[in-house]
Amino acid sequence: MNRTESGFHLLVILSLSDGGASHEELQIISDFLENSFSGKIDLIKEQAFLKALPGEEMEGHFSEVSARFYAISSQEDRNRVLDFAMQVVMADNEMKPEENRFINLLYDAWGMD
Repeated sequence: MNRTESGFHLLVILSLSDGGASHEELQIISDFLENSFSGKIDLIKEQAFLKALPGEEMEGHFSEVSARFYAISSQEDRNRVLDFAMQVVMADNEMKPEENRFINLLYDAWGMD
């Protein structure tokens, strides 16, 4: 899994954590990642994987992918994804408890303050 794919998984799970992600949200996430990183992504395959992922496995997958992204990224990459992640969760001007939980998991996994 490259940075683009792992970033997509992280951001989509954050987007889904408040109940769902629209096609437009997914496209904005994809555009951000493709403009930020050089790795390619098969959107149909990655979306299908995330849609098929049982809810009870979402947090575990999020943790695995955050560790993968950390291992293959720079501090600048992580900061860019965290900044964008905050934009994603705050798009509706409200951070729901589920979104907050995943953001905290990401900050903890990456040793951010």
